[in-house]
Amino acid sequence: MDCPACRCELPPDARFCPSCGSPCTPPGPAGPAEGRKLVTVLFCDLVGSTALSGALDPETLRSVTLRYFELMRRQIEAHGGTLEKFIGDAVMAVFGVPTVREDDARRALAAALGMLDALSGLNTELAATLGVRLDVRIGVNTGQVVAGSDASARQALVAGETVNIAARLEQNAGPGQILIGPDTLRAAGPTVRTESVGPLLLKGKADAVTAHRLLGLGADDPELLRRFDVRFVGRHAELAELDAALARTADGRGAQCLLVHGEAGQGKTRLLREWLERTAPLAAYGTGRCRPYGGQGSLQPLADALRGLLGEALLEGAAEALAVLSTGLLRDGTPNPSVAETCAALIRVLTALAGRRPVVLAIDDCHWAGPLLLDVLDRLAAELGPASVLLICLTRPELLESRPLAATGAIGLSGLSEQEARLLAAELVDVNAHWDGAPAGLLERAGGNPLHLEQLLAVGSETESPGELPPTVQALLGARIDTLEPAERLALDLASVVGREFTAEELAELAEGRDPVRSALPALSHRRLIEPARPAGPARPVFRFTSGLVQEVAYECMSKRARAEVHQRAAGLPSVRAAGDGAVGTHLEQAHRYRSDLGLLDGDTETLRGSAARTLARAGAQAMAGSDLSRAEDLLARAMALGRPGEPAGIPTARRLGEVRIALGRTVQGRSLLTDVLSAPADPVDHAHARLALAVLDPLAGAGRPVEAARAALPVFEAANDQLGQARARLRLAQHHQAHGRHGAADALLTRALSHAASVDGEVERAAALGAIGISLWRGPTPVPAAAVRCQALLAEHGRGRRTVRVTLNCPMAVLLALQDEPAAAREHLAEAGRLARELGYAEAEVFLPVFAALIEVLTDRQNAALELLAGAADAARRLGAGALLDTITLDSARLLLDTGQWAAAENALRPLAAKSGRPHAESVDLDGLRGRLAAAQGQAERAVRLAGCAVAEATLTDSPVVRAQAALDQAHTLRLLGRGGPAAEAAAAARAWFAAKGHQPGVRWVAAFNEEN
Repeated sequence: MDCPACRCELPPDARFCPSCGSPCTPPGPAGPAEGRKLVTVLFCDLVGSTALSGALDPETLRSVTLRYFELMRRQIEAHGGTLEKFIGDAVMAVFGVPTVREDDARRALAAALGMLDALSGLNTELAATLGVRLDVRIGVNTGQVVAGSDASARQALVAGETVNIAARLEQNAGPGQILIGPDTLRAAGPTVRTESVGPLLLKGKADAVTAHRLLGLGADDPELLRRFDVRFVGRHAELAELDAALARTADGRGAQCLLVHGEAGQGKTRLLREWLERTAPLAAYGTGRCRPYGGQGSLQPLADALRGLLGEALLEGAAEALAVLSTGLLRDGTPNPSVAETCAALIRVLTALAGRRPVVLAIDDCHWAGPLLLDVLDRLAAELGPASVLLICLTRPELLESRPLAATGAIGLSGLSEQEARLLAAELVDVNAHWDGAPAGLLERAGGNPLHLEQLLAVGSETESPGELPPTVQALLGARIDTLEPAERLALDLASVVGREFTAEELAELAEGRDPVRSALPALSHRRLIEPARPAGPARPVFRFTSGLVQEVAYECMSKRARAEVHQRAAGLPSVRAAGDGAVGTHLEQAHRYRSDLGLLDGDTETLRGSAARTLARAGAQAMAGSDLSRAEDLLARAMALGRPGEPAGIPTARRLGEVRIALGRTVQGRSLLTDVLSAPADPVDHAHARLALAVLDPLAGAGRPVEAARAALPVFEAANDQLGQARARLRLAQHHQAHGRHGAADALLTRALSHAASVDGEVERAAALGAIGISLWRGPTPVPAAAVRCQALLAEHGRGRRTVRVTLNCPMAVLLALQDEPAAAREHLAEAGRLARELGYAEAEVFLPVFAALIEVLTDRQNAALELLAGAADAARRLGAGALLDTITLDSARLLLDTGQWAAAENALRPLAAKSGRPHAESVDLDGLRGRLAAAQGQAERAVRLAGCAVAEATLTDSPVVRAQAALDQAHTLRLLGRGGPAAEAAAAARAWFAAKGHQPGVRWVAAFNEEN
């Protein structure tokens, strides 16, 4: 039998493929209907019940207790909670089961305050009749729980840490106190009045919990809950439509009813408020708002709106109608004496008001309106006739489906454009001045929804965790998801595992015939949870979530068991496998993680672990070869985390991770990993790679010099046909020749290294070889014009689409252009190299880019600027432990210090270098030439002549015109300082000849300037 995903041969009776981790058998029947929900749990317990039982007759006590329980139950259920159970004298209630509501946290707090008020009334009666009183303490906490959907089930409806914390908060509360958890405070909104009781160490919790004592609930008006203090952004078309509707009403075309609809958070209320403020001089207006619960009359929103208008002077004939409304609608929001008479009185009052100037009557949150209010609004729209009254009803789209209003127009609010969202984010971040700004990806997560954007920014500002899911948004979206039909919910769950975009075919394959998920997609689109994305062909349309947050919340609502199963099946999807090992490994990793979280540590989980580790390691190696260092580190670190100590497969992963971390500047971590590789039994190839990398990092660390490590490693790589290894070894051998000024010998090795790297598309090694070739073109015997042409040709051949190559080749290309007196073009190439290096995250670029930039400044006679750049490069080299580069920087700095007359500083810089032995020829030439100049300045004639002569003699062992020219020019400076004009002129002439042969125009000018000074 073959695996249906990767087609490898399966062992007998295998349930999971040992290669890719995909399931080999179809899934069993769907499990019990359970999922994860954001709920608010309330615990309420009697205080001193033992003393109470001693004071009352058992029958009386039972009667009192039953009355207490009944009062508590009424308050819980009146606010939409579910009474889960009585535990002795305690009451446990859940807000969010069986159905999540967006304001569950606020409902729970309102219920808790109501319980205290109800108990106060009972205590008044008990004190008068029995001489006793009851005291309670309450704890409330919000968070994720695993919830069943059957309220009649024998087991608990919810379970999890959220429940335990709510119980512990109750136990820590004093008599008559309500303690709430931090997420409850965040979810309930800013108008909750509390006082901090400090971090509490709760039983069973290692970390302290920040608790608050509830003092009261402020108003829940949107203006108080939302950030209406920032500048209004966008919605120009919608404002124009509102203006047009009012104009039609004012122009004598009679009453209009306008429907403004959009999902929660799209800004309906803010739009209305902004428009009313602009319209105030033109029309009288009043606003009311429907609420999801509470004891208000059925027409209370209409009464509130009318009260906002009654400051206007009434015309004759409206007094009688106002009297009718005062006995019912304006008194308690009821239609007394009757609906017909109330509507008739309303029409007369509104008509009278509209006789003076247009009237706007706006009702917000009409999706929470009762049938009677909707009937009255329809009736007003139909019977106001010619009156200049504009009725505006704000609602979410569900009202349009369940009970459409008789509107004459509609305005639909969708998400803000990307530009508008950025403007709003800038406004919100500016208000939160202590926070740096909106992190990348946040706008995409919000999907243009202003409330979602505001809440995401608030989380980042308050918790320094921009990726955290705000409980307010989770409740809003969770409430929408909770109302889905089973097939719709299944489709949404499957899609949330696939990713932001998905196809119907992918979901059908994941469902494996259990439910008609294809037919659920139109319903999900209608509910604005998903939307068409881009066509993937006539038969394969692509869908996407309307925002990243919808996907996140849908995923969070799945049980871990369901996530594990779907991730495991998703790893075998053709589209996932086509996306590469990174995508496959991520699904396998997640499946393993959730099975482990559930304690399912069986053979299937172990198979998943191994498959995930191998797949992520392959993906990390691929990312590393493509110079995507950040992704490579992430993938390799995750692969290592899945490994077991002593597993052979972990050695290459650790080695690659060490190399990546060194490249990213995390030198200590990288060195530690490579050292561990060397100390563990491993394949000789991995040992050779680790030893070579350590030698390059620090030749004194015990792995030997790079050239020795490369010579030892090359036969190992050749025997294993390791192309990348051969490229690395030959590159180090070539760099050894370059350090000694033998660029011809280096070029042959670099050509072979480039061929090895190109054969396996190793971008890092290709770039390193090309960069080294570029350095030989700059310092070797090829004249500058021809060298520049070849360097440009290499850029064209190898640089297209390869950022690392463009970094390494642009640097020597910049030098060659500066040597031809083209400083502007040189700086352009260097700027591109810097930009690409930052994108790639190469830490070493912090060293070599300033070195090249300093060289450009030297070639354009800006020595002070060059010194500043070299100082920065030296700091970076010390931070990264780049000792070899630090020596080069020190030599370059010392030369500039001498050229600018800073003799003492130059001597201090050169002193530690002079104490080192075994340095390469080219470096020795520079060091001896500079020390000769110093000795001459100090009057040490014999020593100065000897050092300058040694420099020139050593330079003849190289094929570098640049090295020879510089040695000759140093000798000229030395001889002139000693007053030997004739020999100095001869040395200067030799220097000029070498500079001219190379085509080094600045060097020719340096010699000319030297001669002019004589």
